Amino acid sequence: MLIWEAAVVIGALLRPAAKSVRENSGLAVISLVLAFGLWIFVTDAENPEQTRVLPVDIPVRPVNRPTDVAVADTLGSTRLRIRVEENVFDSLTKDDFQATVDLDGLTVGQYELPVDAKPLTGRGNLRIVEVLTPRITVKLAQLISKPVPVELERRGEPPSDFELSQTKLEPDTAVVSGPQDRVAAVTKAVASVDVQGRTESFNTAVRLEPRDQSGLLVQGVEVNPAVIDVRIGIEQKSFSRALAVSPQVKGTPRQGYVFLGASVEPAVVTVFGSQTFVEQAVAILTQPVDIDDATSDISRTVSLNLPTGTSVKGGINVTVKVKITAVTGQQAFAVPITVNGLADNLKIAGSLPPAQVFLFGPLTDLIKVNPDDIKATIDLDGKDAGTHKVSAKVTAPNGLEVRSVSPQDIDVTLEHK
Repeated sequence: MLIWEAAVVIGALLRPAAKSVRENSGLAVISLVLAFGLWIFVTDAENPEQTRVLPVDIPVRPVNRPTDVAVADTLGSTRLRIRVEENVFDSLTKDDFQATVDLDGLTVGQYELPVDAKPLTGRGNLRIVEVLTPRITVKLAQLISKPVPVELERRGEPPSDFELSQTKLEPDTAVVSGPQDRVAAVTKAVASVDVQGRTESFNTAVRLEPRDQSGLLVQGVEVNPAVIDVRIGIEQKSFSRALAVSPQVKGTPRQGYVFLGASVEPAVVTVFGSQTFVEQAVAILTQPVDIDDATSDISRTVSLNLPTGTSVKGGINVTVKVKITAVTGQQAFAVPITVNGLADNLKIAGSLPPAQVFLFGPLTDLIKVNPDDIKATIDLDGKDAGTHKVSAKVTAPNGLEVRSVSPQDIDVTLEHK
């Protein structure tokens, strides 16, 4: 509303003068001044400036330090009262300012020096109104220097199948300078490098940190060079590959039994080892399972036979199942025929030939069979005198199978007694 009213007022002033402006150059100048004033008024109304203390500590740095002295203590910081456009204030940081003390021409001693501050940006018409710490105490000490070794500090670890190889620090020594007591405390310049999760060699620029014997940072000294080049070598020490597990057996089953094969669970494992091993290996063997004198299936938990320098994902134990079965065969037996159901007034003319029975099964069982263990019967129930063709019914011992009977049909002649 304020902007609108201002525009109306100035517009009302300019309209009556518009015609005369063309006839009078003085009025033209007045018009330009009024227009510029309107622009300033509107701009200030939209982005008013404010004067406030910036809630940020601005570090004080020395400038023009003589080469033979060092600043003995940290200079600290100051806060500033500034004037700036309202919409810029909250975006300001310590990097938008510089606060310094001038050491030009000073020697060893203690001084009260003025702090000079200036803005490093022109955003929002920024100006410094007041340095809230106008003077600070500066203690200068005799500058000394000494060389110290550069050491690498590794933070983190590569993945488990990678390892650090050659590292190179360039240069491998640095010079620390500063007050005598602080330089004396420095025993090394440390380059701290993060290798967490790294899988490839890399180069990086690292800022050196002056450390004491306990590894603590020493303040108030300078390191030259401040930044060095570091080469970190990382190599893969372990390669992996999925390999089949090959079950191993030793020994011989009992006579009459045979080894049919072996299976293993799991059948495939992930093996870690050298690049050469992983590229050339075709399978991982198990420790052997003893099947000597076995007569039945075997299940054993055994370990993998891993070469030196290799490992396996998960456990090293596997389950091997061995299939053992009896040797089978066929054997013929002459079995006398037993008659059932013959009528009391009838008899068989002549004699019945034995049945040739072929049994199949484990040889260990076949060699124990006597012909009497096999039953071959014919049923003559209801048969009258005359010649009949009947089939023999054969029963084999348990575990054996009747493969065939010869003859299949028997001619039987019955006659009255």
